Amino acid sequence: MRQHSMANPKKIQELVHECNVQLALFRVATQGIGTAQDGASLRREVETAGRACQKAVEAANNVVLPQLRADEAEIARHGSLFIGCVGAYLIEMKRCVKLEKTFPAPTEPSVTRQQVERVESILDTLENLITVHYSTNEQPCLDKLQVTPRRRRATSCRPQCVCSKLKTSYA
Repeated sequence: MRQHSMANPKKIQELVHECNVQLALFRVATQGIGTAQDGASLRREVETAGRACQKAVEAANNVVLPQLRADEAEIARHGSLFIGCVGAYLIEMKRCVKLEKTFPAPTEPSVTRQQVERVESILDTLENLITVHYSTNEQPCLDKLQVTPRRRRATSCRPQCVCSKLKTSYA
């Protein structure tokens, strides 16, 4: 039996949590680029944190992706958190690329174009799957969702007297 067919919400939660932890480490390391702490050791740290985050995203994607079709609320919730985490990782990757172009170092770039494209592909697949999944589910009755507009109260306030209505004392 495949590994992802046996995934439970607890396993998915752990994988999403690991992605979030690796994302935070990558973000912290990336923030040092262009500062006084920038150097070869920081660039190695950025590269290491980026690779670890990439591996965490790949591992979680292999488990989460097949499970998103399930109608379990817990799996859908963790899937949404994972999509947010992947989106945030993509933003941090692009920020890292821009920072490394702005503050070049004699080392290789920490994030390659292929890595960015791979994460973009994962994110597109996840978003498309969620969109298709929820658009094919039964739609709730729209009559029950109709919102009645609230009646606006007439106001006697004019723009000239707005200042007199503001609280001016903090005592």
